[in-house]
Amino acid sequence: MTSGKTSLTSSYPDLKALSKEGVRLLLFDLDGTLLDSMTLLADVDREFLGRYGYEVTQEYTDVVKSVSNEDAARYTQMKYHIPLTWQEIVKTWDDMVFEFYRNEVKLKKAAKEYLERAKESGFLLGVTTAMSRNNAIAALAHTGIVDHFNCIITLEDLGDKVDKGRPDIFLKAVEYVSASSARVTPDKALVFDDVPHAMEGARAGGFLTCAVYDKIGCGGPDKWESFAAECDFSVFEF
Repeated sequence: MTSGKTSLTSSYPDLKALSKEGVRLLLFDLDGTLLDSMTLLADVDREFLGRYGYEVTQEYTDVVKSVSNEDAARYTQMKYHIPLTWQEIVKTWDDMVFEFYRNEVKLKKAAKEYLERAKESGFLLGVTTAMSRNNAIAALAHTGIVDHFNCIITLEDLGDKVDKGRPDIFLKAVEYVSASSARVTPDKALVFDDVPHAMEGARAGGFLTCAVYDKIGCGGPDKWESFAAECDFSVFEF
């Protein structure tokens, strides 16, 4: 599939071609993009909602994947009338997933190799995730890639009620690396994510976008083609 949105002819984000086009910064989501973790998170959602007699829907997954833990908990509390405070919901989720991130989570196939090639090629690398900072750092440390990144930005760092459907988190990453390394503009930064809602935010900020396949995050094979076609590049697997 050819994007048609840039002069690059391949939908796969070839590092040499990106460099030639002047792309300086690569921004990566974690869950479902670099981390093979969405099945675990789906299991957590399924177990948690199941306690109260509800089933997980794709709409629910799309919402909670793209917002902060606090906002996901508030959404869950209100949508399903869960008899817990949002703080108690967050604490329950954190207890269920932290050990997984710290001890078990795995990277998607060849993701580490892609990051290493990008680093060696001179790209700046950043994380832009809706995960909590504690979980993100635990996962990055366990998988051995924490030192690959020039910045790690979570929705917790933004200080107001935003999600990845807005460009704030991506702009924050650009601001950070521009202050500490070299000036980067959004049109020379490529965002990798597995959730269409996040790509809406990236596009709104003027970023290049790369769809990453995840059977849960992007909604499965039936939705992959349309998701990939909306982005500048696409990765079925690294």
